[in-house]
Amino acid sequence: PSFADIMQIKQNANRAANLVRQLLAFSRKQPLQPKDLNITDALMEMSHLLIRLIGESIEFKLIHGRDLGVVRVDPGQFDQMIINLAVNARDAMPGGGTLTITTGTEIFDAPRKVGAEHVPAGRYVRVAVSDTGKGIAPEYLGRIFEPFFSTKQEIPGAGTGLGLATVYGIVRQTGGFIHVDSSVGKGANFTIYLPRVEE
Repeated sequence: PSFADIMQIKQNANRAANLVRQLLAFSRKQPLQPKDLNITDALMEMSHLLIRLIGESIEFKLIHGRDLGVVRVDPGQFDQMIINLAVNARDAMPGGGTLTITTGTEIFDAPRKVGAEHVPAGRYVRVAVSDTGKGIAPEYLGRIFEPFFSTKQEIPGAGTGLGLATVYGIVRQTGGFIHVDSSVGKGANFTIYLPRVEE
């Protein structure tokens, strides 16, 4: 009867070991190990972990786009990026809410400005992580990707200020872009564009 739970524990232990390996590699400035990754499969595999991570008071939705293709990214770094965004969303919804991850494709025929980012023309896989939490104050929006900057001072033991900085670093190292859209009381939406690998 405990087989499913044991397999989940094993999977989570392997994922944790992989994340530790990535952190050690990052601290030693070792190169990433990018692979062709199917984001739909990766998110499906992570969904059980994410549900346990965010807790029972938060509803989790995963909405898959069609024909995403693959992206070239270090799988451990991709997992870390999604986990960091999910933890941030959880902390923004202490009274419960909804965390939604949506995937899709985006084709830019010409370079485009997305928020503060200038995104070159090309085909991208889009991953959006949205929450229904407290939102981010306008004065913080320009600083949230800075190392050691945190909006969680009121939460004991939380808010090292490295979560979003790490996400930003992974996205940029992968050749991608990230944009945040948020207003106080209306939640936050982080949209990541990763270059699609052309066959």
